[in-house]
Amino acid sequence: MDISQYKELFINEAQEHLEALNQAMVDLERDPENPDVLTEIFRSAHTLKGMSATMGFDQLTELSHEMENVLDGLRSGDIEVNTDIVDLLFGCFDMLASIVASIAEESGEVLDTGPLIEALRGVYMGGRGGVAEKAGKAKKRGAKKRAQEKPAPEKPSGGGVEEEPAPDGVAVEEVPAEKATSEGEGPVPEEPPGAQGEEEAPEEMAPMANEEAGELRNLRLRVTLDKDCVLKSVRVFMIFKKLSQLGRVVDSSPSVEDLEDEKFDRSFEVLLSSAEEAGEVRRALMTIAEVQEVQALPLEGGLEVEAESMAEEAPEEAVSERSRPEVERAPVAPVRTQSVRVNISRLDNLMNLIGELVINRTRLQEISSSYNIPELKEALAHTARLTADLQDEVMKTRMVPVEHIFNRFPRMVRDLAKSRGKEVDFVIEGRDIELDRTILDEISDPLMHMLRNAVDHGIDSPEEREARGKPRRGSIKLAARRDRNYVSIEVQDDGQGVDAEKVFALAVERGFISPDEARSLSEEDALRFLAMPGFSTAEEVSGVSGRGVGLDVVKNKVESLGGMLIMQSVKGEGTTFALKLPLTLAIIQALLVKVSNEIYAIPLGVVMETAVISSYEIKYVSGQEVIFLRDETLPLVRLERCLGLGGGDGQGTFPVVVVETAPRSVAIAVDELMGQQKIVITSLDRFLKGIRGFGGATILGTGEVALILDIPTLLS
Repeated sequence: MDISQYKELFINEAQEHLEALNQAMVDLERDPENPDVLTEIFRSAHTLKGMSATMGFDQLTELSHEMENVLDGLRSGDIEVNTDIVDLLFGCFDMLASIVASIAEESGEVLDTGPLIEALRGVYMGGRGGVAEKAGKAKKRGAKKRAQEKPAPEKPSGGGVEEEPAPDGVAVEEVPAEKATSEGEGPVPEEPPGAQGEEEAPEEMAPMANEEAGELRNLRLRVTLDKDCVLKSVRVFMIFKKLSQLGRVVDSSPSVEDLEDEKFDRSFEVLLSSAEEAGEVRRALMTIAEVQEVQALPLEGGLEVEAESMAEEAPEEAVSERSRPEVERAPVAPVRTQSVRVNISRLDNLMNLIGELVINRTRLQEISSSYNIPELKEALAHTARLTADLQDEVMKTRMVPVEHIFNRFPRMVRDLAKSRGKEVDFVIEGRDIELDRTILDEISDPLMHMLRNAVDHGIDSPEEREARGKPRRGSIKLAARRDRNYVSIEVQDDGQGVDAEKVFALAVERGFISPDEARSLSEEDALRFLAMPGFSTAEEVSGVSGRGVGLDVVKNKVESLGGMLIMQSVKGEGTTFALKLPLTLAIIQALLVKVSNEIYAIPLGVVMETAVISSYEIKYVSGQEVIFLRDETLPLVRLERCLGLGGGDGQGTFPVVVVETAPRSVAIAVDELMGQQKIVITSLDRFLKGIRGFGGATILGTGEVALILDIPTLLS
């Protein structure tokens, strides 16, 4: 069976397991006594090892195996969780990720895992030293016990030795005396109990005797895969490979060919000839991903289950080690729901086609409005509903929970806090909030910069926090929530906040502003300097901060996505940075406005309200036009002047669009409001992307092209 075709699936699953390992290890460091977390870590590592072995990636397999030994020691309590072991395992996770990346890129690079493997073995052998000593003593006691139970010559007076029971959890292998032979010699003669108990049998004899004593037995097994199993043939291959290590597969139903062609539902049966007990075989198979259940069935009747009946319940006599039902259950119909991994480029193409369909639908509605044909209007109304439903479904397929990127950050925050000598509690909220996959991929770096900023600049050292009456451990919260047609992602810390005076002093020192300008600025203005290129409040350059690269990258990236960066800070209490992002980049609701006979689209997410004002309501503050609306003073910006289309004096009455920008709202004067419409965003040509103030273009129902305004960059 050619398994190279499953490489992409392997890489995706391996990355998911590595992400789970990093997250669980952070949880384990926080709560070392939690057995559930340890079990989750061990299972992920074991599954990763099995997948790697199946695909033939030896480096991954070897490192995973050595890592699994240490994790097993942690599970059993032979090795205690400490910072050094956690750091070592994190290093192993990083190496595994590098190997997986090398496999994905087909670079052929062979990474040096030797130091990590040596360190893992050192931890494992160090932790197992006491256990090995106990096992040696137990083996001696077992030999002594067997010698006492065996008929022997009359005991010498006082030769009896009191038996000492083996400690719990230590298995004692029994080696019959008549079978314990050494190379080139006959059977070992029976000895008095005292002499037999003082000599330890060679360790290499135990597996030999076990092998000779093992009796082959036939096991009839039913294996059931998860209902969401993606590629059943891959799981079948892994199951058969594991079975071949435990014995010999005699038969299967359906046939091997049908199993490879996935001509079965979720279950299949195998007949295995093995020296292992059914329970051991089941435990081995249950370590394989997407195996839901393994049952041992009676041998009577052979393998008679056909492919179509595989998903039915096992007979009443079937033995399941996971649970034995106390009451008879009715047969359950097979569930055929499955998921499919789809390349994001296919979803992009599908969304583009939907966009074209929406444009043509709007065009047809425009044409229909010129003719009074009831049948045409009825058909178009039905088409409009179908198009809207299709558009919603396609958009939902592109939506992904934010936890897909949120789960990357606990490890990063932990490592960064440790390197800076800080103690941080990291909290994540709103993991299930969904965003368009394209946007989600783009905000990974901005979120990383914001979190690094929170750890390095926001949170003080434990000693400084105590001096200010705060707990030694700081708190950083990463939260996502829905906000109308936007998603807000916030990074909040309870640190020292932004010192506006220090920011202004640095801005003057570095030539950003003059001393006179600094005196006229507010605390809100101080936050703007933090997002200026080349500006940093760090006193020294480190691997984390001090180079003036960070929040300016965040601001530029968010604005390029049609969102905005909002900053709030209270000195001594903490700082909050919020990314306000559109749900999708493909199709949005927009307000159409007309200026100088040109139509422009303003994304509805930034529109707070519209109003009509008169020229006599305009006032002047420091030479800037302002209006008073709902007890709030708003700067007035004339869109004609912003776009270089000239500028009327705005006499009489005219409409304004109140938009939300960080950190305050602005009223934009336009000539006419055209109404709200769902538009398809089309990216500008690469020669036009550098023009500030425009976020794309769209085709209206009339066939005209309208530019989409990027409000944050237009007003900056």
